[in-house]
This record gives sequence, C-alpha cells and structure tokens, in this order.
Amino acid sequence: MNLVSFVKNLTLAFSLFYSLTSSAQTLYLAGGALKTCSSLAPKNCIEKTSFSSHAKTHSLYLVNETAITAINSHWPNTNTQHKIATRKLLNKIKSKHAISKADLIEKFKSENAALYRALSNQEYYFVFDMLELPLIVDNKRISEQVLTKKNKTKGTTEILNAISLDIKNTPNKTLYLVTASSRDPYESADFYNGLFSQYNINTKWLALTPALAKAISKQDCENLDNYRNKINLAYNRGTVYPDLTAQEKALCDAGIDNLITILKNADGLFFNGGDQSLTKQVFVNAETKEPYPWLEVIRSRKILVGTSAGTAMQSGGQNNDGYVPMITNGSSLNALKNGAFDAPPPAQNCQNQGGCQHLEFDALTYDKHGGLGSFDFGILDTHFSERGRTPRLAVLMQATKQKFGFGVDETTALKVEKSTGKMSVIGKEGVVILEHTANNTFHYHFMPNGEEFTLSSLKQKKSDDGKAISGEENVFKNAISNGQIRRALQDFCNSEKQAMTLVETAQKDTPVTFEKDANTTCVKTHAGTYRIENMLMRL
Repeated sequence: MNLVSFVKNLTLAFSLFYSLTSSAQTLYLAGGALKTCSSLAPKNCIEKTSFSSHAKTHSLYLVNETAITAINSHWPNTNTQHKIATRKLLNKIKSKHAISKADLIEKFKSENAALYRALSNQEYYFVFDMLELPLIVDNKRISEQVLTKKNKTKGTTEILNAISLDIKNTPNKTLYLVTASSRDPYESADFYNGLFSQYNINTKWLALTPALAKAISKQDCENLDNYRNKINLAYNRGTVYPDLTAQEKALCDAGIDNLITILKNADGLFFNGGDQSLTKQVFVNAETKEPYPWLEVIRSRKILVGTSAGTAMQSGGQNNDGYVPMITNGSSLNALKNGAFDAPPPAQNCQNQGGCQHLEFDALTYDKHGGLGSFDFGILDTHFSERGRTPRLAVLMQATKQKFGFGVDETTALKVEKSTGKMSVIGKEGVVILEHTANNTFHYHFMPNGEEFTLSSLKQKKSDDGKAISGEENVFKNAISNGQIRRALQDFCNSEKQAMTLVETAQKDTPVTFEKDANTTCVKTHAGTYRIENMLMRL
C-alpha cells in the first residue's frame, strides 16, 4: 500500500472517532505576546528575579577562520557575488572573541550595510546560523530558564493558570509542546519546555518539525538536516542544539506508528507562534496537499493550545458558509486597497530583495484549504487590536463568504468549549468578533477579559431597526496603522457621538466607518472596559 492510500484509509477510520471526541474538546487560542519571565527576557520579570548561573542569557557568535571556510564551502545558492562579498566582510571582522547577535549585526552593517540589506533570507540565516556557537558546560547544553511565577504581566499568568488547570483534570496530565511555527524550532524549544515547568503537569517538547514530518513520511531520516535547510532555512542546528536534533532523529527513526502512539497519549498539544504556513507542514504534505497519517490524532486531542501562528493555523474545516480559510499574511491597508489573494504569502523581506513577484510584501493572502480545522466557527486572526487588523479580517471574511471572524488581542486568549459552544476571554485585553451582515457591512463585537458568550447570544437583536441613528460624527486619523482601533472604539462608546470614521493620512480613499444604531450596546465592565455588541462597521 502506498502512502497516499494509507493516508486516505486512515483518515476514514479516524473520522468517526473525531466526530465523537471533538465535541468535548477545549481550545485555548492566544493572540500572541505571552510576555513571560525568562533568562532571555528579564524585562518580563518582576523586580529582584534571579536565575541559575547556568541559565542561557544570550546566544554567542564567533567569526573565525574555521567558520569563514565552512561558510565559503557550503554557500547555499549560486549567488557568487554575495558569497565573495560575505567572505570579504567576515575576514575583516573576524576575531578570537565571541560576541552577541546584536554586536554581530552592528559589525556587519558598519562594514557593508548594503550587503546586509541585500542578502536573501536563505543567505542571511545561513551566515548567522553557521556563526552561532553551541553553549556547553560540563557536557550539557545551557538552556533558557523560564520562571512563570515571576511574570510581570498578569494576563500571561492567567492564561497559563487556566491551561494547566484543565490539563491537570485529564487522564495523563500530559501536554506536548510543538514549536513547528518557528524558523528555528530548536531555539524556541527551551522556552516552551519551561513555560509550564512550575505548574506540576507533564510537559515535554515533541520534535514534530516540518523536517521531521517530511523525513519520517519518506523514511529518509538520514537526510533530516537537508530537510531543515530546505524547508526552514535552518543550518548548523545539530552543532548548536545536539540534544534536540538527536531527539528529532530518534523520533524519526522510530517511525510513523510510534509517532501516532505518542500523540494518542497526549492529553493536550501546544503550538507556538511564528509562521502558520510552517506549522501546517507538520500535518499536511506541502507538495501533495495530502494529510499525514497523524493529522486526525492531532485534531482530536482533548485540549489544543495555540499562540499567534499556533492560533491562526487552527482555522479550517467546513461550516454552513463553506470552507474556513487560514490567513497567512497581510496588512489592513493593503487589504482595503487590493483585496485578498488565495496564494502563498510573499517571502519575508521580499521588498528588499528584488521584489515580491506578483504580490506586494504586505498583501493579504490566505490558504483556502484552511489549517488544522479544530476551529470551524470562522476565521481566526491574532495580534489583533495591536496591529490594526480589524479591516483585514473583514476583507477576508467578505472574500471567502465567511459569516464570522475572530480577532484575539495580544496577551489574551479565547477559550472555546466545543461541547457547549461557550466562549470566554482570558488575559489582558479582549477578543473582537466580526459578523458579516451585508456587502461591506459588519457587526462589530468586543469582548473584554472575563466575558463569556456564545455565537447565538451575539445574534440576538434588541430592535428590528438596523438603521444608524443620525447624529454627530467624528474622524479618527491613522488608528489603523497605529494600532489604535480598540482605543478609538472604547472612546467612541464613552461619547455621545453616533458615528466615527477611521481615515488614514497615507490612504484617504479607504475609510472605515463605525456607527451606533438601536441594536448597539456598550456596557462598562468591572475593569472599566466596554463590552461592545452590534456596532455597525462599514468598509
């Protein structure tokens, strides 16, 4: 039996199991920026926090003859001009002393800023990865230390407390951590491994990376490093993280059946932030578009947690409005001007590297096939209010005919109990729910921290009159580009004005208007933030 047939048969076998178990599933969908106290981020700690003397506080880089020779010998592409210029630059700055990444970047820029800007993503990551040193003391790799009990940000702690409490109520109390969203999934493994270390639950980093998924499905584990290079643009990782790449190799060698068994024994899975297109590659083959045999096992875990990209990639499946897409790139201003594109996202920094082909660097792109499909209520978006993403979500909803869109703010999580449909907001800020009602027209809802709701409760009207109330209007400039939409709407709720228009100085022809009508309610919560329901939004 070939892999494609095996996948199809396994998918059918799991479909009944998934339908029976998914209804009892709980999702924690964080909007990113889970500011956590760690040895690499002491600014997130309360005062007088101390770490182990062996905790990792920074990465180190060494430009010496050995590294320069390796870079010259293994240059990742055919751009000899960049290869020669890089070798020349590195010879100028080589030293016997290791330096931080910030210092290395500064030296690089001071010698040849034009070359620094011109390097492709592949070249940039290759050079810096090859210069990175392993941090080993007494034959043990130094790792980042995480002290969540010392968090300065209360919202992060609230989210972690809620997740760990649910995990403690599962049979095995086991949460596996998947860092597949990262360009370098090994670099971020220590942080997520330590995230729940003070919560008395069983957590473990699972080496389910895009490279692992490709290698294990092809029974080609000896070439794991080549897959890392090609898929993640990650180089020299076996030298810097020997223990983690060894775990990945062992998991690959043990085969698909073993991976499925491990996943079945997990009560929960946690997906990190980064690039959701990378995350998707651990459960769907990017070339054939066929799901891997372990997809349904992942999707049927009792608890699924995501942050940033790990949240966005959970959009998918099918609802009454059709297939739920996964957002992959874009700014609100570009979305308002050019619409949405069912296409792969432009390469990062493509605007500085010879162009982005047929799309602009900040074009709104999406994957019409969706992501994991654990959340099929509508489209998920993250870093929402902080990056002014309300218009981009609205544009994508209209383009894909989805009725609902959910935008989760930073340091905030949307908890979804699928058995009841109850949704609740945990953390620092809130969650925006957009409801598409007519062409270019939406209902805007904002649920602050501590609020609970269901989609059916949002649809309840307080009046049959959906027309805007005439009255004074005001204009708020550059709220979209400055990430001030949430603040503008909170102020709008607290005013007697009946309409507000968001206008961008650099793009005046794409205003976004908000209006209060007889159905609109602004209710002040105990924290002083307004819960907003049924506010009209027009593009």
